[in-house]
Amino acid sequence: MDQQTLQEELFHLIAYIITSARGLYDEPADYGIFRLLDTAGRLLEIMESNDLLDDPFLVELKRLVDEEREGSMDGERQRQRLDEMVQAIAAEMRRRL
Repeated sequence: MDQQTLQEELFHLIAYIITSARGLYDEPADYGIFRLLDTAGRLLEIMESNDLLDDPFLVELKRLVDEEREGSMDGERQRQRLDEMVQAIAAEMRRRL
């Protein structure tokens, strides 16, 4: 992907983040959870389309995020999945230090 296309994709992501932040004032709190997961997924997609997703941990994280974005909005199940992702990220951060 060329730099101009990357800048455009990042601009769209920034626009999504800012409009999502504004929307949270008028939307149910649960929407914030989805919007943050969606933002992470979109960022991982940008990384993938720019050949920056060559890290096995991030590849697996993208798979998990995609599952959650496509899954049901069952709050309890989603909380458990997010807890698992946070634990995996924390362990990976410790490993990388």
